[in-house]
Amino acid sequence: MASADQVGRRSYGGQTSDQRAASRRAALVDAAFALVAEHGWRGLSIEAVCRQAGLNKRYFYESFDRLDAVIAAVTTRLAGEAIAVTLGELEEDAPRDEATRRAIAAFIAYLTDDPRRARVLFGAVPAGDAAAGHRAAAIRRLITTATSRGRSIYALAEDPAVELSAAMLVGGTSQAVLDWLDGRVDCTREDLVDDLVALWHVIGDATMARVVGRVT
Repeated sequence: MASADQVGRRSYGGQTSDQRAASRRAALVDAAFALVAEHGWRGLSIEAVCRQAGLNKRYFYESFDRLDAVIAAVTTRLAGEAIAVTLGELEEDAPRDEATRRAIAAFIAYLTDDPRRARVLFGAVPAGDAAAGHRAAAIRRLITTATSRGRSIYALAEDPAVELSAAMLVGGTSQAVLDWLDGRVDCTREDLVDDLVALWHVIGDATMARVVGRVT
C-alpha cells in the first residue's frame, strides 16, 4: 500500500496531488479577494467563493474548514506580501533617509499597482467580528514590522513611543493611500511618496528625540 507521502507525490497532468491542492487553495483565496474587492466582506459566502473559483464545495473544505479561514487567508496574504516587498527594498547599510524612502515607495507601489489590495486590506468594511479581527491582525503585523524597522533604522531602545509612532504612521499612510485612490488627494504618486516620506522623517525624528530624552 502506498504511503501518504507517495500519494501526495503522484503526478497527474504534470502536478502532484499536493500541488493541485495548493493550486485550488490559491484559486479560492484569489476568488475571495476578488469578491471582497468588488462587493465588500458582506458579499462573501462559501457558495460565492466556489462559484468565482470554478470549484465545488468539496474542494473548499479540502483547504478551509469555514468561511472565517478564507477571510484570514486573504488578509494574511495581503499583509505578508506588503511586508515582503517593503523589506525587500531595504539594504542593511543604506543611509537612514534612503532606507525610509525605498521602503515607503515599495509599500505605496504594492498598494496602488493593484488598488484592490489597499481597498480590501484597509478600506472594505468588515462584515463581522471575524473579518474585523483578521484585518486588525494583518494591520498589527504591519505595525509590528514598522516598529522593528524603526528601532533598527533609528538605533532606538524599546519604548512605547516607537510603537505608537508606527501605529500612527501605518494608519495614516493607509488612509492617505485610500484618499489618493479615491481622488480626494490631488497629486501624482511620486508626490504622494515624497510627502509621506517627509512626514515619516518628521515623526521618526520626533520619536527619536522623545526616546533619547527619556534615557538621558
